[in-house]
Amino acid sequence: MEPLESAHPLDGTRPSPPVSPLGPDRPFPHLNPVRARNLFLEGAAVPSSEVRAPILDSWQRSRFWGVDADRIEAPYNADFDPHSRLVTAARPVLDRLSDALQDTPTSLILTDSKGRVRERRTGDQALHGHLDDICLAPGFSYAEEYVGTNGIGTAAEDGRTAHVFGSEHFSERLQRVSCAAAPIRNPASGRVLGLIDLTSWQHTASPLMMALVREAAADIEERLLEIGSERERAAFRAFLTSRQRSRRALVTLTDGLLLADAAATELLGPDDHRRLRELAADPAGLHEQRLVLSDGRTVQVRGREVADGTSVGSPAAYLIELRLVAEQEAPAPRTATRMPPLPGIAGSSPAFRGVVQQLIRHCGQGRWTLVDGEAGTGKQELVRAVHRHVAPTAPYAVHDAADVRGGAAAWLGAVFQDLAEDRGTVVLRHLELLPAMVAGQLDGVLRSTAGRSGWVAALLTREGPTLPGAGGQRKAADHVDPVRARFGAEVTVPPLRHRTTDIPALVSNLIARQGGDATCTEAVLRALSRAPWPGNVRQLAGSLRYAEAHRTGSVIEESDLPPSVLSQAQHPLSAWESTERDLIVQALLGHGDDKAKAAKALGISRATIYRKIAAYGIRLGPHTG
Repeated sequence: MEPLESAHPLDGTRPSPPVSPLGPDRPFPHLNPVRARNLFLEGAAVPSSEVRAPILDSWQRSRFWGVDADRIEAPYNADFDPHSRLVTAARPVLDRLSDALQDTPTSLILTDSKGRVRERRTGDQALHGHLDDICLAPGFSYAEEYVGTNGIGTAAEDGRTAHVFGSEHFSERLQRVSCAAAPIRNPASGRVLGLIDLTSWQHTASPLMMALVREAAADIEERLLEIGSERERAAFRAFLTSRQRSRRALVTLTDGLLLADAAATELLGPDDHRRLRELAADPAGLHEQRLVLSDGRTVQVRGREVADGTSVGSPAAYLIELRLVAEQEAPAPRTATRMPPLPGIAGSSPAFRGVVQQLIRHCGQGRWTLVDGEAGTGKQELVRAVHRHVAPTAPYAVHDAADVRGGAAAWLGAVFQDLAEDRGTVVLRHLELLPAMVAGQLDGVLRSTAGRSGWVAALLTREGPTLPGAGGQRKAADHVDPVRARFGAEVTVPPLRHRTTDIPALVSNLIARQGGDATCTEAVLRALSRAPWPGNVRQLAGSLRYAEAHRTGSVIEESDLPPSVLSQAQHPLSAWESTERDLIVQALLGHGDDKAKAAKALGISRATIYRKIAAYGIRLGPHTG
């Protein structure tokens, strides 16, 4: 019989309680995970007779991610919505279970789909303190890539109930506890929304923990169905009511469903569904605007939120109307609105053209302008180009808030000196990085120099959109609001995913700017137009540098693009997933998109490769098949 593991005196944790009759410390007496783990960490072969296969697979992932076997380095992020659909559905179940487990050394934990702890209920003070010591507390992430094998992270990776007992944990710090976790799925879509976990001392663990978390997950899913049904009924009512009075194609989006009438079904493809969800998630996206569909046609889009009567804070759905724009329909009725050519700037989509026209007008009038947009949209390049177009001989000064770290007084003094010059353009970059105190001091500088005749532009980077139902988009840098109030005009540079018709011109412009002379195939341009581009123009430029480095001829082929461009996964990929995705893309490209040959080369089944292709959204051009 293997001896009980002792406490580790150097890790600062509390001693274990005595063995309890609630459960055995060796749930699998025929295995020897302690010896197996030692062999694994030494790089030796691990006999399958000494450790369970899911645990060995998890150890391999933990080693791949570089998890420290002796320390816990769980990242912390306390930002989450306490009224989310998951928390609302789970709270009554957590209340009931925590009451039942009140006198036991057991902790009840709710996490999101990525293993970030959202709620923890613990009745035992010793266990409560130990969980704090190992960072198994609200706000910390217990994803495998950070802390290694554990019930929460392993269940999230495998997509099924997982139980990890004592010495099966990859990290030494976790071996005094045992845990069981089950995924909580969206009843409509099957997508994992979160996990529920029971954690106890290793010596008090019981196989019954598996049954408890499965039952709790099922109860929460039933509650989600009740909440979802109410929300979906509200969405359906809005859809039916609008269809009776609207002559446009109609789409209703919820977090798990998409309702479309016959006209919308004919218009939209899978890529268009994704882009409509992004528009709905963007606060400005529901305003009337034009959208170029994946087949090249243009539609006029307008939408609104649909409220419901539940306690969930997010809208029940988004109702979107679409009108097909005829090819002969002029995008602008007056020639005065034509965009002048700006050196180094490419793009003529309606959204981008409108931004350029506004900036030229504000620059010419000397109207102080706040220019915001997501990171990588090219705000500074655009402002510089507008200045050169309007006032090419006037001074141009840029002050980056990132330089405040070198001394706020010197930075503010330089800003004041340039603003005091009653001519030229002054650009204040990365306004969101200003500390609150410096923002207040800058407000005073701006107030004292108000009325100068030159142009002042402040650049503010805001976060990208969240998915519908995720609590909306947080406002960037609230502490700079007094500074924002000094600017009479505000212009938002659209993200690249909202101006995909500009991509061919941008590609030519970026290749020339980088000193290249290659051209791109039509398949490459289609792939670039389909990609979501969370990093916007900056990410596109990086992808083209990658393609330039990997091309073998004068033409950039689809196989030269980064694998990330050829896939459209529905969630951010971990390091493990990114590596797997890249291997699959390379195998498909190397075998002409023949799935069977690619699967054989990778040593996986055809069913597996088809499942992975769907999961990662891998799409290769028709020429490869």
